[in-house]
Amino acid sequence: MSTAEREAKVREVILGVMDVQESELTRTSLFKDLGADSLDAIQVVSDLEEVFDVEIDPKVGSRMVNIEAILEVLAECEAK
Repeated sequence: MSTAEREAKVREVILGVMDVQESELTRTSLFKDLGADSLDAIQVVSDLEEVFDVEIDPKVGSRMVNIEAILEVLAECEAK
């Protein structure tokens, strides 16, 4: 899967969970600044695990603050 495809799927997951406009969601937009709460974060992680068929260590979940960070975590998970 290309980086662009991976990012598109991540965006799709986030937009499905959070109440934000696609135009507000950049690679570096902090989810907390977009109104995300801890339940949104849990749902995003759960959905990402399902979509990408990976297991995300809860210890790295706190690093997933924007799309850029999610892509890094996913790359680490897939490398294992």
